[in-house]
Amino acid sequence: METAQEIGVIDEGTLANYILKNFGPMSHLKLQKLLYYCEAYHLAYFDLPLTNSDYEAWVHGPVNRSVFNAMKGKSLLYRDMEWGGGENPDIQVESRLISSQLTLVQNVLKNLTSWTDMELEDATHQEEPWKKARTGYASGDRCDVLIKKDTMKTYYKTELGL
Repeated sequence: METAQEIGVIDEGTLANYILKNFGPMSHLKLQKLLYYCEAYHLAYFDLPLTNSDYEAWVHGPVNRSVFNAMKGKSLLYRDMEWGGGENPDIQVESRLISSQLTLVQNVLKNLTSWTDMELEDATHQEEPWKKARTGYASGDRCDVLIKKDTMKTYYKTELGL
């Protein structure tokens, strides 16, 4: 396994564009869950974050606020959006991540892009990191509590038997 010094970090917006470019149009809701699972499984495997951003425990599951703010004009919750072109995100992702990181991200995305928006939302709602961050909130209450990365790391390590 690579050392911590070799592990790369990428911008969450670049990762979002990488997902849209390589896995096709999808709703904002689905994109948010895919970003979250890339981060969660990266924490589980490498003990380090993939991006320098956080996820909040919103009503429909984990949300990266910076990606939400950057893309909120491009899609409604369930309406598909697609990569808008511009600088190729593949170059940044592939140049900043080591091969094992890139393989992990690609495997997460290959496994989860076939899930529907609602399947991904339902999955996050069953998992401890989102539920723990929403402690004290009713199911429909607005919540912007951060999902703790340590909780994500521990939960997904256990889920994967690591």
